[in-house]
Amino acid sequence: MTKVHFIVNPIAGKGSVLDEKALSGYFDAAAYEITVKTSNYAGHAVKLAKESVESGVDVLVACGGDGTINEVASCLVHTPVLLGIVPMGSGNGLAESLKIPRRLKAAMETIKKGRVSRIDVAMVNGRPFFSNMGIGFDVKVISNYNAGGQRRFWAYVKAVVRSIRDFSSKERIKVEFDQKTFKTNPFMFFVSNSKVMGYDISLTRMASLQDGLLDVVIIENLTKGEILILGLFMLLRLNQYLKKIQYFKVKELKFSFEGQGKERFMQTDGELHHLEDRQVSVSVEGGALNVLVP
Repeated sequence: MTKVHFIVNPIAGKGSVLDEKALSGYFDAAAYEITVKTSNYAGHAVKLAKESVESGVDVLVACGGDGTINEVASCLVHTPVLLGIVPMGSGNGLAESLKIPRRLKAAMETIKKGRVSRIDVAMVNGRPFFSNMGIGFDVKVISNYNAGGQRRFWAYVKAVVRSIRDFSSKERIKVEFDQKTFKTNPFMFFVSNSKVMGYDISLTRMASLQDGLLDVVIIENLTKGEILILGLFMLLRLNQYLKKIQYFKVKELKFSFEGQGKERFMQTDGELHHLEDRQVSVSVEGGALNVLVP
């Protein structure tokens, strides 16, 4: 019998309707043992996932957005446990990159009959991420988005507009990779393991979850007018033509802040984290996570 545990974020989409009764119609009781757990606070999904792994679960399903997936998947790296995904978040960047359907029935079919794909796992200062991480403008957008209290696309647009008005980049960083060293004052410093950020918005459609490389995007400090042009080009999928965008593919990189005594944040898979160190190391390990995909 296959043991399948679902970890549900109840504030993501319609996550609250996913209970054992609702799921029983999708799984044959003679073949599957189903358990549903609810994540009630930041970090709770990690605790629940660890308990499931220790109990001998075969498939662990993250029901939520990229943040929920990150917490669950971080416990499955280098284990034989399969990660299933039911995309119920606002952006669903990793699910889109893996082509996992949003429709519940189709997502359940993927969990039962999908193939196993081994994907890369990225690390930033010891913290795993599966889709992307960044400093700069995206951190400001996520901060304003969280403050808005709504999980809809237009709330995201509103957060972007507010961030354009408020954001300023004044701190230089030193970047090192592939025997190169340079300094930059970035509007955005973005490292991606996947194609899509969320809402089908992307800076790295050329990225692959299975190439053992990270896609790095560095955008030099922009004027407010240039920010608006960047947003338009991203929507039109023409951002590669903007001169102030630099693209690199790397196995690992380091960057450090030149300023002193400043509170700094980064985002990993859409969640904000305090940066305690001035120096940041990012790397990737190929094929370290098993995921069920269509």
